[in-house]
Amino acid sequence: MYYGDIVQSLMQDKKNPVNSMYLHEINIKWRNFEKIAAESEVIPNTALIEALNNFIVAIANQKFIYNPVTKNGFKSSSPIYSALYLDDLISLLMNKIKIIDNKGITWGYQKFSTNLKFNPQNLCLMEENPMFEQTYSEEILCLSQKMDFQFRVLGKRNFHRYQITFPLILFHTMQNMTENDFIRIEYLTKLAKSTFEKSRTIVVTETIEDGFMPMLLNSFIDIIFVLRKSFGNGKELPLISYQVVEKLDQKILEFLTQKERINNQFLETGVLE
Repeated sequence: MYYGDIVQSLMQDKKNPVNSMYLHEINIKWRNFEKIAAESEVIPNTALIEALNNFIVAIANQKFIYNPVTKNGFKSSSPIYSALYLDDLISLLMNKIKIIDNKGITWGYQKFSTNLKFNPQNLCLMEENPMFEQTYSEEILCLSQKMDFQFRVLGKRNFHRYQITFPLILFHTMQNMTENDFIRIEYLTKLAKSTFEKSRTIVVTETIEDGFMPMLLNSFIDIIFVLRKSFGNGKELPLISYQVVEKLDQKILEFLTQKERINNQFLETGVLE
């Protein structure tokens, strides 16, 4: 798991014995969640979310916070306080669908193809070097489909082969979504849809920045899940909602299985919406 890998990596550093002890304690609490997660295909999401909430409460213990006097504890920028456990949660939901067993499907942190174009350097040299170009996005938690494309100039025997990575569903996770996060995700979503129009973007955040209300009416972002159903205003927050995770689970399945809808309602109403 992504979060477990980070903890294991940090445990290799033995310079601070107090922090080593803290990391050992955090690792034990995380492994309690992993034991439940190992059965995620046969247990209800309620048990999974209860285990995750127990871990989140444990990691919020004040003793783990960096103390500038003793130099013990972890700064707010430490990966210990990252939202990687949300990436693990999403991975568990994805594994239940089994789509990652399909040929060419890849899941995890990866880049997708962008700016696809046929761009020969010289029209007179197109016969020898037709030149297909692409660039790549930054790494994102993403479900993608890799495709091999081959083409040749009419009358030629040799094919030119390219591999393109199509983004299917992008996931952006965070503990508290800010307006800057929204702007960045909007850009990456537009980039993905320019490569594959049917790609979807799901934002999973625990809270939203106090005073910020994202508007999706004219946005490329498809949906935002606020797991704690709260603003991140520093007050005591509710735990992650099982009901919101259920809706996330259902939406992933819907995005993967929905068929193109043909709206013939105008035959009865004379109106297209």
